[in-house]
Amino acid sequence: MGILEEVRAHYEASPYPPLGLLSPFLQPVRRDERVLVNYRAAYAASYGSLAGAAEKPRIAVVGCGTFEAVAIALANPGAEIVAIDLSERSLRHLRWQAFWRGLGKQIKTLQCDLHQIPAHEGPFDFFVATGVIHHLPKPLLGLQALLARATARPVFRCMIYSRWGRSLLYGTKSMAEAMGVRTPKDLRRMIAALPADHPYRIYFHLYEDSQTDAGLSDGYLHPCDQAFTALELERLLEAAGLQVSRFLHHPDGQPTYASHMTPSMKSLTDWERLAVLEIYGDLQENFLFFARPAGLAHQDPGQEWEWNEALPQRGRVFSKLLGEYLEVDKSQAPREPDKLKAALFVLPKGKYARA
Repeated sequence: MGILEEVRAHYEASPYPPLGLLSPFLQPVRRDERVLVNYRAAYAASYGSLAGAAEKPRIAVVGCGTFEAVAIALANPGAEIVAIDLSERSLRHLRWQAFWRGLGKQIKTLQCDLHQIPAHEGPFDFFVATGVIHHLPKPLLGLQALLARATARPVFRCMIYSRWGRSLLYGTKSMAEAMGVRTPKDLRRMIAALPADHPYRIYFHLYEDSQTDAGLSDGYLHPCDQAFTALELERLLEAAGLQVSRFLHHPDGQPTYASHMTPSMKSLTDWERLAVLEIYGDLQENFLFFARPAGLAHQDPGQEWEWNEALPQRGRVFSKLLGEYLEVDKSQAPREPDKLKAALFVLPKGKYARA
């Protein structure tokens, strides 16, 4: 059995995120989470403005699992969504979710290996790859396969595991492998046998996905899982021909935060600053970012702005990028415009700049 076939079998047995019989009615989609999965926000963050953005984008959600494509569709009304996964069982759950939200016509499902997306399914304007690149035996080939199905000015939204951010999980995983642990039940027994103050046990109970068997299987028992340090990830993206245009971490996990730690940090690159943050312990999350092909020029943002369509018309909305709530009201002049722009709540229309 090849490694990707093992991954397929893993998710056939344990679809992720885990869903029960009634979950099509219960799976929540928070408003504040939609902002950072909006295509136009990703494009503006990647290219400087919305000039050249697709009016009706084609979005590939690769390794979509049981639910993610629903959130992408809700954040991108009018977009064409192709949800791609190895597991037919996961896609079946996804189709239920889409049906109950009236999104069945917007979301097309495709069971295949992301390396083998049929040519007639492309090209795509936006790739969402959450928790999939690090589950490939050769991540570089996976990124190159996606680029081969991209339009001339694509954007990517990727979440990739951080080796330092998951160091306690990987310690537990190595221990489980050494002890021959193969099931969630046995993993829980192993954890219960550890002293109450053992770091592996404390992390296990803080790890949100430890509450379900599917979550444990995805986090601790996955057959193909390779995390990256910041500098390793920089090299991977460079080899693939991609460059990060915006990190989507919380404020203390942003490269700019590291520049305030000591004066010498100001001379480092963003990746070098992240390398310091992850070792220091402030980057306590996985790498999350927008990216674009290397070498494509930024555009003049201009003076006109557009409302992020994933936002509510008015209300109080939390910004992960700023770590605070902002008041929004589409019918009025924006309050705190600089903060709204930094949060990607309003997007620059702009015009093409000379390369």
